[in-house]
Amino acid sequence: MKLISFFRVGSALGLALVSVMTHAAPLTLTHQDTHVTINPSDLSMRWGNLPINDANLKVGQQPQQVVDVRHPAPNQFNWRWEPANIEVSATLDDALTLSMSLDDNAQVARQHPVTLHWFDLPDQDTQTLLLPFSEGMRVPTDHSQWIDYLQASRDGSNTTQDLKMPFWTAQIGSQYVSYHLVTATNNRLGFGRANKKLDMGAAHTFTPLNRHDPFVVRVKPGQHPLDGAKWYRQWREDKHQAVSLAEKVQQNPETAKLIGATHVYLFGQGPLARDDVKDWWGLKHWALNTSSLPLDDETQAALEELSGKQSWFSQYHKNTLVNGINRALAETFPVTAPTEKDNTIKQQYQTAQQRKKWLAARAGQYLKPAEQWGQGLSTEMIDSLQKAGIRQLWLGLDNWMPAFYQPHVVEKAKQAGYLIGPYDSYNTAIPRGVNDSWLTAQLPDAMRDSCAIEQRNGNLKKGFRGNGFYLNPACDADYVAQRVADIIKYGQFNSLFIDVDATAMAREDYRRDTREVDMLAAFNQRMKSIVNRQAVVLGSEDGNSLTTQGIAFAHGLETIGFGWRDEDMKSNRSSPYYLGPWFPDNKPAFFFQSAKVKPLYQALLFDPQYRIPLYQAVFHDEVINSHHWHSDSLKFTNVRAERDLIAMLYNVPAMVHLSRDEATSPSQPRIRAIKHYQQGFMPIHQALWDKALVDFRWLDERGRVQQTQFSDGSTLTANFTDQPVGMSDITVPAKGLVAQLSDGTQVVWSVSE
Repeated sequence: MKLISFFRVGSALGLALVSVMTHAAPLTLTHQDTHVTINPSDLSMRWGNLPINDANLKVGQQPQQVVDVRHPAPNQFNWRWEPANIEVSATLDDALTLSMSLDDNAQVARQHPVTLHWFDLPDQDTQTLLLPFSEGMRVPTDHSQWIDYLQASRDGSNTTQDLKMPFWTAQIGSQYVSYHLVTATNNRLGFGRANKKLDMGAAHTFTPLNRHDPFVVRVKPGQHPLDGAKWYRQWREDKHQAVSLAEKVQQNPETAKLIGATHVYLFGQGPLARDDVKDWWGLKHWALNTSSLPLDDETQAALEELSGKQSWFSQYHKNTLVNGINRALAETFPVTAPTEKDNTIKQQYQTAQQRKKWLAARAGQYLKPAEQWGQGLSTEMIDSLQKAGIRQLWLGLDNWMPAFYQPHVVEKAKQAGYLIGPYDSYNTAIPRGVNDSWLTAQLPDAMRDSCAIEQRNGNLKKGFRGNGFYLNPACDADYVAQRVADIIKYGQFNSLFIDVDATAMAREDYRRDTREVDMLAAFNQRMKSIVNRQAVVLGSEDGNSLTTQGIAFAHGLETIGFGWRDEDMKSNRSSPYYLGPWFPDNKPAFFFQSAKVKPLYQALLFDPQYRIPLYQAVFHDEVINSHHWHSDSLKFTNVRAERDLIAMLYNVPAMVHLSRDEATSPSQPRIRAIKHYQQGFMPIHQALWDKALVDFRWLDERGRVQQTQFSDGSTLTANFTDQPVGMSDITVPAKGLVAQLSDGTQVVWSVSE
């Protein structure tokens, strides 16, 4: 029999073919009319006649001997593997539960953990693999491109951050077999090719920190592709881990403002925008000759090119002047570095007001009134949104400084009925001078040093993009709580987006003997604490199932991250796939510039036949999810219809980025796009926000017409084709959706306006 195991290649996990001898007779567990057969020597398993695991048992690179087999009940067997000294229990009731634990004689060292290779997908019997990478991937196991993609991009994935929920489902014959990792931490998945089929393996690692924690997995067949998700949803409810949106609305009525809301990020951090200038020549003369502002050399050189009104004051020169003034104001009125006793948030607010007052007093004659200033966050922005008739919005800022310059605009947004909050983060801390515009990472030196995560090899874990260090979320919780409180107080926010905390980015920290499960608990505790203390509507990145406590919304799962190392996407400016640079600050091209998706990603990640609503089947009525902010709804031109229809079919909100120049009137394209999304999404979400997604079907052979059903009987039917599709009671427009709600209401929406 073939056996799949992991081996190290650098930091990734690969796949290899090996074989072992069978040393013990198969064991048969019985429960009512169900029989499961397990070979304890290699862990090959069958549920009746259905193969559910191929032979793959190894600990490290060693096969194991089976000793001390016990049979305390018809539905249970116990035994031990040697030389690894692992105790095993297999129990059958409505599911098969395997529990594996190191006994006291097992040897585990910091540099030599014990890795248990336990799972090998029955690849020759499996037709389809359902994986909760992002919302949900449906992978045909004989699809060569999918095999190559998973090998290249997903081999070595962990089951906390990478796998968004700790289960997967395999279609084996007519059954859908689901594997739920009750112990979701310290696991890795491997993907490879075996006889032209996709193969998958899984391994669990025992370390000095988690050696006393059993590894537990449950296995159960079902009849429907969503059965694994529903099974996991029920388990979360049984363990009291689920908190419904209805409960969150009851706890904080402001949460109801998320119902039907489109999610919008407003860009720009400085006090002054290009649209705030009345007299460009007067402002230029003042800035260069009378202001005493320390303009940088690049700004001075660009502006000195303009000799007088005979020269054209171009958009480039306008941007250069405004950005130069904003930078010079920050240098003229700096903020001191934060310390553990002073997070400087109050000082940042006071300094923002000082910069604004100073500029208005000295250059006001060249500018509009100061209360109208602002980049993304401005009175003009809120006016345009209201004039367009857009009622339900979550507005996000890339940090809190825009609100500190214009607190009255935050109040105006709240009076309009919107939620508004800044991006915040406590996961990376960087030294002063590395990137001072990265405001969230400006944490005290003592906190950066004392809270940095120590890895197994003794090194401190480098922070985001190699800057500073990643921090243990359990460390210095009082500082975090006070900074959050001050940001909300001075920004007057009713919402907050805390980055990373809900990604389930679990790591071991040997400085504090923190297990991965402890780190997950610390992230959850931090989010719950924010909600309990501040009464804001909280969101975070991804919303992975292990870290959802406290959050009402999340950004990330509806568009999976892809192509991180693709040079055409990252740096080839002549490529149609280039995502764009991260500047200018008030409108970064990375977020606003349209791009195409490469054919490989288009074929695999955005084709609706390879998508399945696993996450929504678990979380639709608990956490509202949307796209990652790197990829708003308008970013990719050649998959926009598919993304929009999938979002509507799953009943999740659109995300649109706005800068001030994109919102000077209700007729501008991005404002019109928000209005169009809301015309379809709002009435449907208002009916279904507290309902579970209970069914998903293809209504044709290729998955070009799909339907979701919710717990009240409402159905959403999406047509991904270019022609209308007639059904018994409805006609679904081309590239469109029909919602048949339980109260008899029908909503028809199509991608094109």
